[in-house]
Amino acid sequence: MKNLIIVATFIAIASIIFGCKKENPTGEFQENVDYFGVQEKPKYLWNELDFLCDSIYKEYGVKIIYEYSQRTIAGTTFFVPADYKKALAYTRIVLNGFWLKPMREQFPTYFSKETPREFIIVGGFIHFNDITSTGSAAGAGLNAQFYRLGMGGINNFDKTNKSWLFDHIVTLYHEHAHQQDHKYGRGELYDRVSLGTYYGLSYNTRSTATANLDGFFEAYGGYAPEEDFATSVGAMARYTKAQVDAITVKSSKLETKYRMVHKFYEDRGMDLHRLHDVLDSVVYRTNY
Repeated sequence: MKNLIIVATFIAIASIIFGCKKENPTGEFQENVDYFGVQEKPKYLWNELDFLCDSIYKEYGVKIIYEYSQRTIAGTTFFVPADYKKALAYTRIVLNGFWLKPMREQFPTYFSKETPREFIIVGGFIHFNDITSTGSAAGAGLNAQFYRLGMGGINNFDKTNKSWLFDHIVTLYHEHAHQQDHKYGRGELYDRVSLGTYYGLSYNTRSTATANLDGFFEAYGGYAPEEDFATSVGAMARYTKAQVDAITVKSSKLETKYRMVHKFYEDRGMDLHRLHDVLDSVVYRTNY
């Protein structure tokens, strides 16, 4: 989600799909279209993934949606279902093993109150303008409401590539951070810390070192306050506390925002430093 077209499309998708109602010729308003709504499949047609998804729903209350027609959103943005075998392995290893099971075990209060009710599996990254184009958005447009989370790039899943797996689960928490931000609000005090110093679209001209000195965990966090918040969550999920401390000491602004974000999650039942330890354990120190 790190380029201009992704940012613009995220806004367009969120407003078109989730913020608008369409007026019909009689003047009455129709319900919003659910582009990922699917009919229930008869149980006699279930495959292994259907049974796995059913067991996850019964265990955790989260509906996994992997099977749907290619979706075209706003005429220019495409979401394509994942390869079946990739989706099966991804659901078993990442969604069950890396996300839901450890979150409920380690952060039960947070799990019970903040877990989305649905998860959308998307095969490629988000495609713009042409279904054959290659985008880099992992979750743009999927995560504009609290009850549904989704991730793209699942066709790249490879259980032997642990660095990809770790980066992916960190990105999942980055995407969920946007939902948390929208749900509760990061607060006016947070936005005041770096007021007037955000990079906007020039973020991609800044180095990480410069961004740290300016008060951001990464250059993309300097794009706008909402990405500042989400990249802060991602940094705490990615790095050890010692590594985070070594970064935040470079800037009093970064130190202040780090403490705000950490407390934001702690108040809701999740210690982000412990989250890092949990993710490191399930990805790098577990057989799957």
